[in-house]
Amino acid sequence: MQGCPATHRHPMTDHALKQACRLFLSRPPAPPVAETMARLAGHPAASDAVDEYGAGGAVAALEQATAERLGKPAGRFFIKGVTAQLCALQAYADARGCRNVAIHPMGHMDMDEAGALERAAGLQAIRLGRHAPFSLAMLKAVTEPLAAVVVELPLRRAGFLLPPLDELRAISAWCRERAIPLHLDGARLWEAAAGYGVTEAALAALADSVYVSFYKGLGGLGGALVAGAPEFIVSLAPWKSRYGGNLVTAWPYAISALDGLERLAPRMGEFVERARALAAALAELPQVLVHPGRPHTNAFQLWLRGRPDTLAARHRAMAKAGEWWLFDVFAEAPLDGWTMVEIQIGPASEHWSVEQAVQAIIRFVSGE
Repeated sequence: MQGCPATHRHPMTDHALKQACRLFLSRPPAPPVAETMARLAGHPAASDAVDEYGAGGAVAALEQATAERLGKPAGRFFIKGVTAQLCALQAYADARGCRNVAIHPMGHMDMDEAGALERAAGLQAIRLGRHAPFSLAMLKAVTEPLAAVVVELPLRRAGFLLPPLDELRAISAWCRERAIPLHLDGARLWEAAAGYGVTEAALAALADSVYVSFYKGLGGLGGALVAGAPEFIVSLAPWKSRYGGNLVTAWPYAISALDGLERLAPRMGEFVERARALAAALAELPQVLVHPGRPHTNAFQLWLRGRPDTLAARHRAMAKAGEWWLFDVFAEAPLDGWTMVEIQIGPASEHWSVEQAVQAIIRFVSGE
């Protein structure tokens, strides 16, 4: 499966409209460059030496801090998550002499990376599951050898869904009994851990390796990290070079990631509770459908009656009035006559009460 569901947005126009709004329900626009530079310059890591091709400086500090937070002995920074995960899976495939990788067809490896897993890495995807995270039973039904099993936490395209924690533990145990590496695609692992009510380290302990992103929930400039056993992390180095992942220096990304780890990672539980409170209130409205009914993390889908293009145009009209920016993308929902939008709760939600957010959405869906 390649590509994303049909979506409606005009990036350049929408970017300007979003910047002009006063309140943002989900993800606010990036702050001005000068403001970001000033914040990074004030961070203690700004006094470190400049890293050279990822060695030393703030990058080394970030690798150590993240690995410790995840309870793993080592970590390697990557500028791009696609590169990070391709390197990890290539290393597993080489070590095991097998090209088969178990993934979910709604995971972003399959939906958002232009077929990189198969077309760039030469790996063979074994697709498990449909509209929910795959189960241990599905994994047990695989008859081919596997280089690795990948679990995306949460499964964004399915509604930011998490497998039940006991099911994930069972998958972990099954993989370890068979010496099959389990890799967590944890772009939103910080949010997933909060959703489960466990520490990031407790969640990461279920897997042999973990990928995390620094720019989504943590608001960094970009970048990612793979954590795992020292010998595995060392094995990623040549693949990082082969995929062109070695920047001459990456300190701006590293400092912004450290800043996000310190400021936002500890608040994920707060964001999860706020998302659940908002979802519960929205579930009372006859005009919308909430999926899942109780969000698994700080994010969920909202299904609205109407066509994506019609609702996107209505949203732009609201934004042009300099008011609210509620949703970033309008996509077809898997129900005829409905549109899917996402709500991702983070720092921007501090400026809204649940009641205010509900009233804004009521006003939007009613077309007032």
